Amino acid sequence: MPPRIFVSIAAYRDRDCANTIRDLFDKARWPDRVFVGLCWQFRSPDDDDYRPIPIRRRQCRMIKVGYDRSEGVGWARQQAHSLWRGEDYVLQIDAHMRFVAGWDEKLIEMLACCSSAQPILSNYPAAFTPPDRIDSHVVSVIYAAGFDDDGMVKQNSVGHDPRSMGPMPKPAAFCAAGFLFGPGQWIKDVPYDPYLYFIGEESSLAVRLFTHGWDMFTPTDVLLYHDYNDRPERPRHWRDRQDWSRFNSRSIARVRHLLAIEPSSDPDVVKDLDRYGLGDRRSLTDYQSFALIDFREKTIG
Repeated sequence: MPPRIFVSIAAYRDRDCANTIRDLFDKARWPDRVFVGLCWQFRSPDDDDYRPIPIRRRQCRMIKVGYDRSEGVGWARQQAHSLWRGEDYVLQIDAHMRFVAGWDEKLIEMLACCSSAQPILSNYPAAFTPPDRIDSHVVSVIYAAGFDDDGMVKQNSVGHDPRSMGPMPKPAAFCAAGFLFGPGQWIKDVPYDPYLYFIGEESSLAVRLFTHGWDMFTPTDVLLYHDYNDRPERPRHWRDRQDWSRFNSRSIARVRHLLAIEPSSDPDVVKDLDRYGLGDRRSLTDYQSFALIDFREKTIG
């Protein structure tokens, strides 16, 4: 059977979602082999008129949930992952993205070039502005830029001309939650933590992937584009929910516990960490040595 790709999307009241889904099917080399799993978070009656899936509805699965039931990005991504039906590959993206022609075929070919039995391709996609203006065509390499006041890693990236990247994906220590591609097994081995609100999502996921035996790689070319424009009119969970801070504070304490920055005995903070915690293939110390970072001491090599 030809390989199939599951595209996981968590969309929070995002009016560009339909354009993203249309573009991913239109640009795919093998659109019949692409399937979408969407967690659509909406607010009624504001979003009642919007249809986030514009085409190929038989290849799209959707969970609809009111904004007042959503608990943040980790929760929403887990909901989207639950719609996976054993497809060979899983691509996790955001709801405001565009694609290059043949992105599906190119991703599979690029993944096969990674020097690992358990590879994950990830970086920050190049930039575009809706509806379809390409703003950059560079391959980003992610690095740790510092720490915030809560000890959470601040990630940044440097853009490179794709012609300078070479033929083989390079090992990476960090990942971007808006672009993760690998064999479908990765979402079974490292189930998404529903207790993560937003901050710390990417750094904790990178550690979890690494300690479960997965190796991250920077792509060699641009395959996706992301809308980075933070428009005031774009709905945000923390603008709609007055109680968002309780999810956020729990999430930060959870990441601090997971990364051995500050252990917690709060049962709400450490809930289900046997399922959503670190793996046993490699240790947190191994990751810190590889990434040249010390979470507790807030140092970067």
